[in-house]
Amino acid sequence: MIRKPYYIIKFSACECRFEIRVNDQPIIQMNVADGQVSSQAPINHAISESGITEISISVLPVIGSTQFSDATAFSYDCHLYDVQNGFMHKETYEGYKSPKITDDRLLSSLASSKKMEVAVNYTLNALWTEGKDLGDVDDIEKKLRMVYLEIGNTVQSKKYEIFKQKLSNREQNMATSMYLSPVDSRARLNSLIHDFDNGFDQMTLSEDAVVVYSAYGKKASLKKVTGEPALCFEKKDPLEHLMLDLEFYWSKETGQFEII
Repeated sequence: MIRKPYYIIKFSACECRFEIRVNDQPIIQMNVADGQVSSQAPINHAISESGITEISISVLPVIGSTQFSDATAFSYDCHLYDVQNGFMHKETYEGYKSPKITDDRLLSSLASSKKMEVAVNYTLNALWTEGKDLGDVDDIEKKLRMVYLEIGNTVQSKKYEIFKQKLSNREQNMATSMYLSPVDSRARLNSLIHDFDNGFDQMTLSEDAVVVYSAYGKKASLKKVTGEPALCFEKKDPLEHLMLDLEFYWSKETGQFEII
């Protein structure tokens, strides 16, 4: 019996721009302009409960190009661990490997979607599933910008208890899916607040950010064209940036966007 199932996607990308989603929720997006990147990303936070989970990937040419190069490649596999005591590997789920790009096989996009049966010992607070379909929300970009600015102003005003309350549903789900103790869970937010209190106090909201939908039209966020979060806090000396990656759903109960 697996006490604490923990799913991780291991991927490799070369000269491409890619996005990985789990149950239509963004896991990672990256533009690999030069060379190759190999890494991994946990996905439990995108798995609400046991059952069928969908992993989808999209691969595009690097920013500034219209076609893949002959070096373009992308692959991933999904791995299951039991983290009850360390990381004990239990199973590998075959993912995707891109075809070789050749002069007689020029491509400008690749995509894959696979479903697999997963088993977790928790149920997340999937409030977005009861939220309003975002296609039915008028002026969605304007409303999203307003709520992003509200979050930024809350931070700049150092109203951290309000900030914690706004993130409470998200943090509860992260703690549940990552098997965090109450101490570790509090430390996540306290570390962020420590950064805000130590120089990251200049807020910017990207003007050219676009609305990115997820969770099958139930969640939305603002992202830069590079895929980075639109809300950023800057530290002047030394120059550093802290990006706040947030997703929102439209609560029928409150009649407004809420962080999830």
